[in-house]
Amino acid sequence: MKKQLFLVVVTVTVGFYLLFGGAAFAAKTKVTYWFPGEAGQEEVFAGSAKRFEAKNPDIEVVNTPLPPNSADINTRLNAAKLSNTYPDVFAAFLIYMGTRGSQGEFEPLDSYVAKWSGKNDLYDSALKLGVYKGQLLGLGYFPAPVLPVYRKDYFQEAGLDPNQPPKNWQELHEFAKKLVKRDSAGNVLRSGIDIPSTTAPDLIYMETLMRANGSKVFDEEKDEPAWTDKGAIEALDFIATLWKEKLSMPHSNFQWMEHPFAKGNSAQGWVMTTVLTTLFKNDPSWKQKIGFTPPMGPVRPYTFCGYRLFTIGKDSKVKDAAWKLIEFMMEPEEMWDRYTKLLIPPVRNSLKERFIQVDPAMNKALADAVTWGKGKAPLAWTSIGDKYLGQAYEEAINGKKTAEQALKDADRGARGELKRLGLMK
Repeated sequence: MKKQLFLVVVTVTVGFYLLFGGAAFAAKTKVTYWFPGEAGQEEVFAGSAKRFEAKNPDIEVVNTPLPPNSADINTRLNAAKLSNTYPDVFAAFLIYMGTRGSQGEFEPLDSYVAKWSGKNDLYDSALKLGVYKGQLLGLGYFPAPVLPVYRKDYFQEAGLDPNQPPKNWQELHEFAKKLVKRDSAGNVLRSGIDIPSTTAPDLIYMETLMRANGSKVFDEEKDEPAWTDKGAIEALDFIATLWKEKLSMPHSNFQWMEHPFAKGNSAQGWVMTTVLTTLFKNDPSWKQKIGFTPPMGPVRPYTFCGYRLFTIGKDSKVKDAAWKLIEFMMEPEEMWDRYTKLLIPPVRNSLKERFIQVDPAMNKALADAVTWGKGKAPLAWTSIGDKYLGQAYEEAINGKKTAEQALKDADRGARGELKRLGLMK
């Protein structure tokens, strides 16, 4: 009798566990999370996800690190759309607010942010850059400024003051001529300044100088190209002059770790903060060698500052849990962790003073870049514009066309394609 009673109790207990405990386990919410995986970022973002799971045991985060360039990411996203596996939380480039936001791929975050106490501490750029057609589609968490930099030791070697970076384009040009090194045949051994020989698929360098000279490049209000003005033409002509004077080694603008500056073969250039992270990690002596050039321009201080933004997939079935993950990633402690490990500037006002105090020279440069910089225009057709601008760039630096003619032809080509696609009247 006792044995039978024992079996009944065990059976009921196991059944109870399978019914309730098993159900609870099966009910655990899964959030798919696609985040940056380049330059050592995978470990940092995956670590944040683990801390989130520890605080939210009812949610499981399924991590997917992304490749470094937008072309490969676009391929992954297109495949995800076809297979109904679009991520619940996606760390999107700013350009995607237009190219993909216009296709209805992202859930508007306005209602979530309206109830979020953290919004009042956020930089304006983090809140406003993700707005497309009046809706907040992404929350900025990862400003990615491209910093103008120079080598202090090379300056000193060339007889230049290592603590006095160029203040304008004229000095930028003059310094580059003093800093360049060539062999007896005229081949560049060390660049005076990095000038990309090809911009595809990235126009950061070109846009930086155009915007610094007063051009809009892309008119977001009128939703049309705006690169035939005086500012844009003068900027491209300046770039072509630097290239024709053989002040730089050939390289692609997009492959940041392959830039001559990143390899120690250039005296002046522009670098992503993630490149600096890698350089300092691999060789701490770089920290003393690099100086920072303040954002400059004939018309306004400017440098490129991209952004990555947290988005929620429009078709996500777990939007509340997805927002909960985003909210956690935007906490001050998580921002500070990303800064200490990846040099990603925090985007909370309450962290700004602490941020600058840690490394006044570099972090002041980062703060200035975030303040003065601007990323890619969030338009539905930005990639089309980039295609024609890239052609204009290469035509101008290779002497096939004047800067003015190259940009006018690019404008004509872009407008024609946009009209054929029904994206412009």
